[in-house]
Amino acid sequence: MRYRQRFWVLLTLLALLGSSSTSHPGSACSSASNDLGEPGPRDSNGSALRKVRPQVQPERDETHLSALAEAAFEQTPPPGAASFSTTTLSIPTYPYKDHLSAAYSPAYNMTYPKLHWSTYNGARPLPVHRNYQLLVLENEFLYVTLMPELGGRIYQMVFKPTGHNELYQNPVIKPTPFGPADQGWWLAVGGIEWCLPVDEHGYEWGEPWSHQVVTSTTGVTVTLRDTSAADRIRAAVSVHLPADRGYLVISPRIENPTGHAIDYQYWTNGMLAPGPANTVSEHLNLVFNADEMSVHSTGDRRLPGHDTTPTGPDYRFSWPVYYGTDFSRLGNWREWLGFFEYPQAGADFAGVYDTAANEGVVRVFSSDVARGSKGFAFGWSTLVDSIKWTDDGSAYFELHGGVAPTFWEQTTIAAGQSLAWTEHWYPVSGIGQLSTATTEATLGVQHSGGRFTIGVHATTRQPGGDSTLYVWDRDDCTQLGAWELPEIGPGDPVVVSAGDQGRPPERMAIVYLDKTDHVLAAINPRDCLPPNSSIETLDQWVETSDFPVTWSGQDGWTGIDAYDVQVREGYKGAWRDWLTNTTATSAVFSGIHGHTYFFRARARDVHANQGVYTDQEWGQAFTTVLTDPAPVLVTSRKSATPRFFSDDRTVSYTIRISNTGNLTANATLIDTLPAGMHLLTHTLTANAGLTLIPPYTLHWAGAVPPGNEARVTYVLSPTATPLGAPLMNIVEISGSVLGPLTRREVVVRARFVWLPLVTQG
Repeated sequence: MRYRQRFWVLLTLLALLGSSSTSHPGSACSSASNDLGEPGPRDSNGSALRKVRPQVQPERDETHLSALAEAAFEQTPPPGAASFSTTTLSIPTYPYKDHLSAAYSPAYNMTYPKLHWSTYNGARPLPVHRNYQLLVLENEFLYVTLMPELGGRIYQMVFKPTGHNELYQNPVIKPTPFGPADQGWWLAVGGIEWCLPVDEHGYEWGEPWSHQVVTSTTGVTVTLRDTSAADRIRAAVSVHLPADRGYLVISPRIENPTGHAIDYQYWTNGMLAPGPANTVSEHLNLVFNADEMSVHSTGDRRLPGHDTTPTGPDYRFSWPVYYGTDFSRLGNWREWLGFFEYPQAGADFAGVYDTAANEGVVRVFSSDVARGSKGFAFGWSTLVDSIKWTDDGSAYFELHGGVAPTFWEQTTIAAGQSLAWTEHWYPVSGIGQLSTATTEATLGVQHSGGRFTIGVHATTRQPGGDSTLYVWDRDDCTQLGAWELPEIGPGDPVVVSAGDQGRPPERMAIVYLDKTDHVLAAINPRDCLPPNSSIETLDQWVETSDFPVTWSGQDGWTGIDAYDVQVREGYKGAWRDWLTNTTATSAVFSGIHGHTYFFRARARDVHANQGVYTDQEWGQAFTTVLTDPAPVLVTSRKSATPRFFSDDRTVSYTIRISNTGNLTANATLIDTLPAGMHLLTHTLTANAGLTLIPPYTLHWAGAVPPGNEARVTYVLSPTATPLGAPLMNIVEISGSVLGPLTRREVVVRARFVWLPLVTQG
């Protein structure tokens, strides 16, 4: 599988070096989609569960391997490792540099390039190939390149399981008329860019940024800087690719080394085109979380603020549906639209998902710091002419995140201060839809025809059985589905499906948990799981009547509110309450010489979810009080296999005489065999001292040192055993501190009938 993944990455890179596709933004991506409603294997609830491998679909077949592609093939790191390298890429570039001059911003003490459009257009420019240096970060899941020369941007993010670059990559470097008003131009290069210190892409998208690289066993980090000057605002952006994760960690840091406060804007702008086509399709779903959006600009007359230049968030529309049109689907757009979540980012994630390509991109961030969340596209049925930014008709969707809620607002950074935060950007595939996302996982939920289908994507490998997906009725915690998932990870999503039992989606709490019940991702979450608790292991014996008992609990949601602890005196004793509703995690218990005490605990969380007492034979922990040395045989036991047997089967018995005391036991046992069973004498095994007293009694005597056990085994064959009658076999063991004890085992003769199994569906 790894060979195939590498091969398709090569094809993606080769596509960048060859001739451009002539597909138009209006053409649908050709990637195969998964029919998530199709029944598949089912869990114990009768609910469908299946693993989905995204389909790899190259755009074209190339026979010539470029140096770049060969290098990418050879340098693919093994699982759990990340690598760094450099390479060059030749890109057709228009000769805009011949028509630049320096402009100055006194507000920011910065110079920036300004394009003289008249001389540029008069020269009738044509693109020529130019080499650009790329910094390559790579792990098992991602192949990422950075372009220091053009703004230090993330240029490519190839998702290896599908072989697709999920970021838009303009096949030409071409000046556009967009950008800050005072600068008057911009390069729609693609990728993810850093926009500082003004809105509409900032001034530094085309400037060279310096970089520093740190590699370690945990991953690769490249820190990009626009300047080291101490007389202006500046930025440092760290891009970290972990060794074992399918995401990028982006950490912007805005610095003010000057002696005065500065009002500024900063935005991270991702230009996205998920799937194989390097363009957007009508099936692109836009996932934002506010209930209302404010128009930044639009030509769509169905929306407020069309054909105007808004000066604030005054023109607003409901999201996602406004007067019957679902604007979260790009295919429903007419002309261009730029919008902000109002009054700011409504959650800690945003993203896009192409349901036809079954691929998308997620941005996870802290909305307390990065309050701005913006989307922009050139429209759909009436597109802006793509000749303004490219030569092949391709298009993209812009996903912006900023420290101010909108372009109309600024953030102030005090003298000598800095502001830093962390975001996670990553590709997803094979989950059908994007519904929620965290740094750990993404969930995609679809609901139709009385069934819900849930796709689960994890950003790192979760071994089989280590993560669980639950669906509850959030009103009363009725369980609608529970799946212990197989191995899951980037490129290995899992899709489950089950009936909704008449409940609407808003009543469903969908929760994805790891093996410690930590929430990885959730929709409409409600804590319906009780906490786990246990008694810590005790010494097998203690020398004092008073001894400490300690317990603990685990709750992946809100933590433990209180505990109940029970004790049982002796093997055949009844459980009784010792402590109830306690917040303590230890206490001193008082016991009696020679007595063995078994303990168990349960816990409650703050939502009143209460665990149940476990029913282990020896409790969760036990100990014996021995103020004087003595043998303790309380954990001796008898077992039989099988417990249900047919006429042609034998039954194997084992007696273990176990000494958990601090003195050697001079032990004896008397075992009376059940009538109707015949002893196969050649199967008798034991230490010296075993005798058979005809016809049905075994006798054994011997020494059992502290911490040791003696074992007696034998096999019985049925003779005239009645069908269905329990056959009890009692052994008496002597030599323990409190005198003789008995252990019993019951077996039953049964008749096994094999019936045909008829399945439907």
